[in-house]
Parts: sequence; C-alpha cells; structure tokens
Amino acid sequence: MAERPPLPSSSREQASSATPFGSPLDTVAAPRQLKAPPGDTYVVKVQKDQIYRVPPPENAYLAERYRTERGGGGGGSTACSSRLMLTIGVAAVAALLLGAGIALTVVVFRPDPPSFTVNRISVVNASAQRHVHYDFFLTVINPNKVSALWYMRGGKAELLHSGTPLAKGGVGRPDDGGEDATDFKVLLHGVGRAPPKAVAEALRRGSKKGAAVALELAMDVPVQVHVGALGFETKWLAVTCDIRTAGLRKHVHISSQNCRSSFRS
Repeated sequence: MAERPPLPSSSREQASSATPFGSPLDTVAAPRQLKAPPGDTYVVKVQKDQIYRVPPPENAYLAERYRTERGGGGGGSTACSSRLMLTIGVAAVAALLLGAGIALTVVVFRPDPPSFTVNRISVVNASAQRHVHYDFFLTVINPNKVSALWYMRGGKAELLHSGTPLAKGGVGRPDDGGEDATDFKVLLHGVGRAPPKAVAEALRRGSKKGAAVALELAMDVPVQVHVGALGFETKWLAVTCDIRTAGLRKHVHISSQNCRSSFRS
C-alpha cells in the first residue's frame, strides 16, 4: 500500500485549529479538496454529530400534574363533590332524627291536658244529711291530635265546701271505655259528719229558697298516653272544678262552673 504523503503546513494548522467533528452549534467548514498526486485517488469522510434536544420524561409528568391541579384532570373535583354530598346527607339525617326526637318528646311526654265539663249533679238521700250521695256526670275532650289518652282505674275524687270535705269516692273507668273517653260518672259518698250550715240549708230547702252554694270537685285520675298501638308512661291528671249551685236536691241547677286540669309528675 502506498504511503500517504504529509499534508502541507497550512493544511496542518487549519486541521489542528478545527474540531475533528465540529460543534452542533458552530458551522463546520467543508473540508478542502486536497489535490492528490497523479496516479492515486483518496476519499476522506468526515462524520457530523447529530444531537437531538428532546425534553426528559419527567417533564411530561410535571406538565400532567400541573394540568390536574389546575382542574384539567377532574379527579380531585369528583372526590371533593362526593365528600360534600356525604356531609350533606349525614347532616340531613341528623336533623331528621333530632326533629323526630323533639316531636316524640312533645307528643308523648308533654301532652296537652284534656278539658272537663260538669253536665249534671244529682243528690241522693238529701234529708239524711250525714249520708248524702253526690252523683256527678262529666264530659271530657282530648285536645291532642296525635296521641290518645287512656283513663285507668284507681282514681280518687273529693267534694269540698270552703275547704271542708263533704264527700269522697273513687273514679272508675269511664262507661264508654278507657281510650279517649268522653263521659265520666263519679259517685261520691258523704263523710258521715254534719255538713257546714250553708250546705245543710241547701240540702233541706232544695232549689226553692236556697242560696247559691259553692262547691269544689277535686279529682286525681291515672292516664296513659298512647300513640297508635304504643302505650307510654302513665301520668296523673289533676282536675279541679269550682261550681256554684242553686240548692242541693235530686236535680241540682248549676249556676256557674270553672274546670281546670293539668298533668303532674
């Protein structure tokens, strides 16, 4: 193989000063065509570096995360909406339970007391003043729309005049049943001693010339509150009726009355 002749000095200086493969940022001058000696042909290839500037993979991850945080992804928004709906649902259920508890307390534990009215009074054996019987007929109305009032046995009643007892007796179950009864009949028996002067005069003269007599009927009646088929705690109902009558005979004329009732513990 023929020995390659040395390059001229000018060519050596140019080759030493230039980068062998060139810089990707600098333009590489095309190599000068060397004039080969006659009879021989030489081909010189100079490789050019190719550098591609591609963003690293983590840049794509950062860009996707940025779009998600700005609302482009939608996943965070869906999770937030689900939590909000869950919170609203729990609050609604809690409010419903609280309202039901308050309503139950009002209906069951704090019912309105019924109202009583004395319709008729009948006096039996008025001539024997120590053994008089007083027969009362009353009407009762339950003002509660949801709860029913069941009147139980075991009630007590007393008739007084100016604080002096005239007769006592029990309050039995109403004739029309215990649930929301409307008619009460209370029979009281004389206490066995002489009545006060005003009562004795009214018993003797009846309603012809007798003056108005003030009477007080006091009753304690056990009542159970019912809501549908459920029965709750039994309460005691205190009833007081202030009555003024014209005489005391078989058919007593009631001049005026005022009945009050309330539940007590």
